[in-house]
Amino acid sequence: MISLIKQVIETVAQLINSKPTAILSIEDQVEGKIIGGWARNEFIAYNKEIKIEATPLEKIVISKEAHTYPGKVIESLPFPTYKNADANSGFSCLCLPLLNSEQLVKGILIIAQKRGSPLPSERLQTLNAILPLIAAILENNLEHERLIRLATTDELTNLYIRSYFDTRLQEEFTRVRRHGGVFSLLVIDADRFKRINDIYGYKEGNRALQEIAKVLDSSIRKEIDIPSRYAGTQFIVLLPNTDVDGAYILAERIRQRCEKNKVTTLKGATIRVTVSIGLTHNVEIAHENLLDDDAVNQETNSVTEVSKEEILQRADLMLHAAKKAGRNQVMVWW
Repeated sequence: MISLIKQVIETVAQLINSKPTAILSIEDQVEGKIIGGWARNEFIAYNKEIKIEATPLEKIVISKEAHTYPGKVIESLPFPTYKNADANSGFSCLCLPLLNSEQLVKGILIIAQKRGSPLPSERLQTLNAILPLIAAILENNLEHERLIRLATTDELTNLYIRSYFDTRLQEEFTRVRRHGGVFSLLVIDADRFKRINDIYGYKEGNRALQEIAKVLDSSIRKEIDIPSRYAGTQFIVLLPNTDVDGAYILAERIRQRCEKNKVTTLKGATIRVTVSIGLTHNVEIAHENLLDDDAVNQETNSVTEVSKEEILQRADLMLHAAKKAGRNQVMVWW
């Protein structure tokens, strides 16, 4: 679907003589998402959430009418602002609402204009004529993304589901088998979670799981790492292009953040949930005991691939080792 958005933006860019442009989808009067834009004579793909509350964009959503505001640049794209003092780039932003068949604002098209040089009336007329088509394409794109989320995302935690994770893990194995490289795997489990459910109930237990998921999501690399709710209270994270040392740093960060995190129940009680983590990676390193005199002449230790089943088994073994060692710690298969 991104190809259609790209085509839309390229068409608009041609119509307005390649002026900087941005297209946003609108979730509600508080949040939206940058879908893409045109800057420096090229299409820029985005998938970034933004706040529209208390910005000119909020007024566009409410009024459903086009407005022009002073402009500023955010991540190479034009955005409107209420304050002239914020706009040092010498341009204004023409903001055009994208209405669906029910006359709801599903997006906003933002076009940069040189101050005092608005779009010629004939070009603006042509642009207004194709706005319904742009809105329809945007709405179809949003529906496509919604269906993908439903098919791949766990409803409680907003992390990926197990079947999607398994697919991505297989893809990563295929990639490193063909091109080489490393990746690591974290298996994470909440400690003594049955006790939390027994004392506070399943509803509060679910809130605690959501907090762990938030810690994972805020700790990993967006668009690179693959976090999943794997089974019940267990999570798993695929870390492409990450060796065991880098994975250990991340695992410790997650463990410490969970340890410090507090979940306040609806009745005011405080729940602390620690996690145990098993860590492994996709290579088998042959460790050899060397005499000091031979160390200089020793070649690099041999490295072989580990099967997908083996890496999952090792991560699970390390998780159980962390539990047996007292919980709230990271165990690594070196």
